[in-house]
Amino acid sequence: MRIYAPGLPCNKSSVFGAGTSEYPFPGSRKVVDNATLTRPRAGVRFPRRDKEVPVTVRRFAHVTGSAIALFAMVASAIPSAFAQDATPVAQVAPPSRPAHIHSGNCVELGDVVVPLTDLAPAVGVRVGQADEAAEAEFSVTSVPMTLDAILSADHAINVHLSAEQIDTYIACGELGGFVDGGGSLTVGLREESNSGYTGIAFLTPGADGASTNVSVFIAPVLGAAG
Repeated sequence: MRIYAPGLPCNKSSVFGAGTSEYPFPGSRKVVDNATLTRPRAGVRFPRRDKEVPVTVRRFAHVTGSAIALFAMVASAIPSAFAQDATPVAQVAPPSRPAHIHSGNCVELGDVVVPLTDLAPAVGVRVGQADEAAEAEFSVTSVPMTLDAILSADHAINVHLSAEQIDTYIACGELGGFVDGGGSLTVGLREESNSGYTGIAFLTPGADGASTNVSVFIAPVLGAAG
């Protein structure tokens, strides 16, 4: 097999035949055999040619690099998305509901005798069947009156819709009934103004013998089961 080797002097008879000059025109190449190529003569240096990367390979490498970078960006964003989903959503607390012990009864409420702590939902970690359970609101107040003093006259506990709508009553109950062996009284609170709320009040003597602990609970009216 014969190939052309650039830059080597050639015999005029090798390519062009007898009588032709050694270099008939610029860029002429001599025909040499494989043995000559594998063992170049001393002092002969072949021009070096850098190996070019095909265009398709360069484009593939560029596209592949871009895809890897995009995947890394998306992958790094996924934990943040899960972290955001796991973050608890702040819930808007309902307005606190003022409550009082009034003189009189729920039909004809008299003056406020003792203010009670405003009712509000519990604050903490939701557990159990939190999505199914009816959320209740409550308050606990130490009243500077003995239970006997409260029951010695007509009194009622009344719960208001809010401080801004103090004239709207949502639950009310007269104080009276049976006192249990521990000296405590439990009464029901009826719905008022079609509020959708009912409740109970639990009154028990204070440890100091001169006060009464009044606990008030309300919750939405629930439909009959089944």
